[in-house]
Amino acid sequence: MRRLALALILAFAPSAAARAADVAGAKDPLNFKRFAGSEIIHYKTGAYDQYIMARGPGSADAGGFAKSQTVEGAITRLVYRVPAGHTALELLRNYEQMLSAAGFTQTFELAPCGGQDIGPVFLGKYWWQNAGMVGDQSPFQSGMDCYFTANATQNGQDIDVAVLVSALQNQGSLNWPHPGQKDQVSLNPGEVLVGVDVVAAKAVEINMVVVQAADIADALAAKGTFDLYGILFDVDRTDIKPESAKTLDQVAALLKIDRTLKLEVAGHTDNTGEAAHNMALSQGRAQAVVDALVKQYGIDPGRLQAKGYGDTEPVAPNDTDANKAKNRRVELKKV
Repeated sequence: MRRLALALILAFAPSAAARAADVAGAKDPLNFKRFAGSEIIHYKTGAYDQYIMARGPGSADAGGFAKSQTVEGAITRLVYRVPAGHTALELLRNYEQMLSAAGFTQTFELAPCGGQDIGPVFLGKYWWQNAGMVGDQSPFQSGMDCYFTANATQNGQDIDVAVLVSALQNQGSLNWPHPGQKDQVSLNPGEVLVGVDVVAAKAVEINMVVVQAADIADALAAKGTFDLYGILFDVDRTDIKPESAKTLDQVAALLKIDRTLKLEVAGHTDNTGEAAHNMALSQGRAQAVVDALVKQYGIDPGRLQAKGYGDTEPVAPNDTDANKAKNRRVELKKV
């Protein structure tokens, strides 16, 4: 497994020759890598807008996918051309590995390169037309089409990515009106196209006002629960970030003042990712908080219970970045 992972990462080694052939003004997204030998043949950035991400399987004959999600943000679109000699599945796995290493969690994958020629339908419904960026294409056949989406939260900003891979079987062309680029890009059999759409939402405003032990005590007395937003984690991780210390200080202070108080520490996530994964992630985060209170503050472990709820108890609809941020929380429940 280690050899495979190393091979995938090395496939993204920088290629100066490819960069020299990129369309004018094009650049790889921040912290992203490209497949070695590939060149950017289309590049465009758009203003803050809506974008449709496929989230469930469907059929090309039915005109698209059965389930989708609308996300919002500033959109960057890139199309890479990869020289002949590589397969669509190879490119798919490399991009999955690259994004995973960058901290992204996969949110959907078309059953690995399912064999359907979904390219023209999928491109038309979800790709070219997203955010009004429309391109015309002359007919081409793709032997394998692969697609996946991924999400990460970095520095308080939600980032969604869609990756479409198409291996070409015949000669064709793509037409884009684009400054600094030929109107028509010729494509050859055996080449692979990799389309990458990056949707960067506005940074989520995080309320960094530290709650006080007295506020927590009042809420627990009144309704038995209190939501903490000052205990922070990196995306898809259970390690508590250092900036959470002040909030933990106040929770520990309350437990030391009221030595009869027993709490359930509940972890909650938004609905990004699979339900089973979210459940395990929330349990791990809740346990990390309990461990911190026990090990760092000397709280009796018998007074604390860790429980993960995944995305089963949202406090807001998971339809915007701000609402998702509300759902990602640690909740204290009086036992």
